[in-house]
Amino acid sequence: MFQGGKTIGRWGETQACSFLERKGFVVIDQNYHTTTGEIDIVARKNDEVYFIEVKTRRAGPMAYDLAVTPEKQRRLRRAVSVYCYRRSIRTSIVLASLMVIVNKRASRVAFRMAVLF
Repeated sequence: MFQGGKTIGRWGETQACSFLERKGFVVIDQNYHTTTGEIDIVARKNDEVYFIEVKTRRAGPMAYDLAVTPEKQRRLRRAVSVYCYRRSIRTSIVLASLMVIVNKRASRVAFRMAVLF
């Protein structure tokens, strides 16, 4: 099904965007790169802008491990600061992670979204 980390990662981000849109979010940007880090998905819902780190894992005992490390969170905060400055965003923001868990045996995908800080 998947041949490498980048392939499953891209597939997971596509699944995450579809999931968010089903939940009423509007995806406004993807894979935004800065010199300080990357933002996987930027989405809007109501009056809030969500900056989302996507992690895709195969189902199993370690699927929900600590995927977004403190260092990754620090880089994400810096990238969000750059994004907000460049886009003049002055509304409420939420930094979140979205786990995409793939269960090949059951042919299903599960999602778990959490606010990072």
